[in-house]
Amino acid sequence: MTDMPSLQLWLAFQIILEGFLLALVIIFFLRLRRLGDSKLQTPEHLETSINHFITESEKLSALFTKNLEQKKELSLSLLLKLERKIAEMNQLLERAEKNLSKTFRNKIPDPISEKNNPAAPESRALVLKLAAKGHSIEDIARTSQLHRGEVELILDLDKQFNL
Repeated sequence: MTDMPSLQLWLAFQIILEGFLLALVIIFFLRLRRLGDSKLQTPEHLETSINHFITESEKLSALFTKNLEQKKELSLSLLLKLERKIAEMNQLLERAEKNLSKTFRNKIPDPISEKNNPAAPESRALVLKLAAKGHSIEDIARTSQLHRGEVELILDLDKQFNL
């Protein structure tokens, strides 16, 4: 993207050169008009002035042509870079979408096969069995791979309903 200011600079330069050329044409016509009014100028002098103006105009034209070619090359280069970047971004986007879909597929819990479900009868039975043996809540949580709060909830519910 650093080529954009360069392209703008070239465009500004071309506009300035075109303005300069227009100013030269105006000056040429003003001098030509003065030459027509003045009888002191010789045809040879007028021919020399016209030849000089034509030579300068050809130089400016060649410079403009060169600038246009450079701008064309720069534009093509920028377009190619942009196309490459778009292709790279599309590949990254596809890769990210694939990874994201895999992640979501792996993150969706399966209630039937989930091992650490505190509501599962196996988890409840393990917590109650370990509590009956006198294990601490931390030991029960670590062994059953449940959170401390889940273990406490199972034990409290068991006390309430199995008095």
